[in-house]
This record gives sequence, structure tokens and C-alpha cells, in this order.
Amino acid sequence: MLAIATVVLAYVIAGPVWVKRHSLRFRVGKSVRRTSGAYGEIALVTFGAAMVWMLDSASRHVSLGGIIGQYPMATLAGLIGVGLVVYIHGVRTAFAGEPDERIPLFWTYMVYGIYSLIFFAGGVALVALLVQQTMADADNLQILSQAAINSLPGTEVTGENALMRDLELSYLDVQLMLSQAEDSMTPVFVFMAGIFAINLAVRLTPLRSLFINNAVLLTMVSTLIGLAAVLVVGAWTYIGSYASVISDYVDALTRMRGQMLEVNPEFVTRYAAITVEMMEQKSLLSFISRVSSEWGGIAAVLGLSQWIAQQFNRPEADESAAHDNLAEAH
Repeated sequence: MLAIATVVLAYVIAGPVWVKRHSLRFRVGKSVRRTSGAYGEIALVTFGAAMVWMLDSASRHVSLGGIIGQYPMATLAGLIGVGLVVYIHGVRTAFAGEPDERIPLFWTYMVYGIYSLIFFAGGVALVALLVQQTMADADNLQILSQAAINSLPGTEVTGENALMRDLELSYLDVQLMLSQAEDSMTPVFVFMAGIFAINLAVRLTPLRSLFINNAVLLTMVSTLIGLAAVLVVGAWTYIGSYASVISDYVDALTRMRGQMLEVNPEFVTRYAAITVEMMEQKSLLSFISRVSSEWGGIAAVLGLSQWIAQQFNRPEADESAAHDNLAEAH
């Protein structure tokens, strides 16, 4: 609410000064209409807040409040650093304007800086949640995997029924652990889906006119950030928590082979089936297919929609009202 209140107040203070640079343009028939850019910025910060809430909800072992409570001084230092950058940039921009615009622009950026600080803090919160959740998942999965391996029957277990009972329970434990490893990809898919959704809004709605710089570049950079996050978290999960666990589990199963010489053939068949299945699950293709959850599918659909939108989008030169002013100045 504070971000919405400050951005509205900033537009009121700026008045017509910002119309030429921060207005939303849309076509009505053959004419081009303008409306306050505050509507677009309210939409962006609202969507950003929704993304933070969704990622916070999708993160099982960490929360935004917990991160702030764990790192209060780092949080404060980050806010001060970002605030300095925002206000220094705002003051410089204000005094670079026309002489009669400098004072209203100065007070505008003083208020708008609060909105900018909240907006950038939301972006940092998204990254912090993603990083902390990935690290927490890695630690939790390591504990679960070691417990599953330790639950495999040792040489002290006598009797084929007891042997197979412990084997089946251990197999269930490792499958539950691998299921949690797959679920650990959900936050990064939520993050990726949010980026694609924002990019679609920027490319297909009047929001594109808020960006003086190239809107295509903005969507490309944000898409690369999202893809990099998926690849990094996916590689971290596969190498550190998925493939390595399966390798250790298969090694432990191999050490049980001598115990299988004294059990009924049907038990040997079950032991062999578990071993083969675990070896097949180790493949990268199996991991990719298993992590393709609902959120992975949503991210894929939005990514495809973004690509289609890029193919049929209007020319980039028409994206910002500021381009016309810059062209006239030259």
C-alpha cells in the first residue's frame, strides 16, 4: 500500500512534467490516447508483490520474515545502499531537466524514491528467497538421503522376510526423498512463470510505453535471468541431491548382493527390479521429466506465449512516448 500511495503522490506532484515520459499509450481506432503512467506502475508493483507472496508460499523451509530476522544488518545495509543509488539518480535526473521543471521534479523523485526502493527490495526478496530455499533444500535432502541409505538392511539382519521388509521400507524412503528433490524445483518455476507473465504484459499492453529504453531488451534480459535461475537450481539439485543420492543408494544395494544368495527367487527378482529402477531414475532425462510439475508446465506455456507474442509484436520504435520527444529534440 505504501508503494501505491507514494507512486500516486509522485505523479500528482509531477503533474504534466511526466506526461511526456511516463504516460501509457493505447490506440482507440486510429487515434493514440494517453493516460497516467501511475496505473502501469501500480500494476507492476502489485504483480511484484504477488510474486513475492507466491514464492514465499512455495518455499517450504524458509520465509521472507525468517531471512530478514536472520540477517537484519545485511538487510538494513542493502536498503541503505539501494536507497542511496535511487535518490542520487533521482536528484541528478531532476536537476538535468529544464530550469522550470527542476523543483517539481526534485520533490517528485523524493517521493518516487520510496516506491523505487520498495520495488527493488521486492526484486532482492525474490532472489533471496530463491537462494535460501535452494540451500535449505540441499541440506534437508542430504539428511533424508543418508537416512534412507542407513535404513537398508545390514548383514546383522537375519531372515528373508525381515530382509525384504527393510529393503522395501528403505526403497520407499528414498523415493519420498527424490520426490522432495523434485518439489524443490517449484519455487524456481514460480519465479520463471512470473517473469514470463510480466514480459507478456510489457510486450502486449500499454505498459511497454513506460520504458524509455528498449522494451525488447528488457524482456530478453529478464528471460535470460529466469532461464539462468532454472538451469543453476536444476543443475544444483540434479548433481548435488538427485544423481548423487541415487549413486550412493545403488552402491549400497550392490553391497547387499551377497545377502540375496540365500533368499527365495521371487525376493531376488524384487531386489533386481529395485536396483534396475534406481539406475534408470539416475538419468538426466528421467530427472527432467519428473520435475516437470504443474508450475513447470505453467512456466513452459507462458514462455511459449512470450515467444509467439514476440513474433507478432508491433515495431519496437512504437514502444515509448519518449522516443518521439527524443527524435524531435534531434
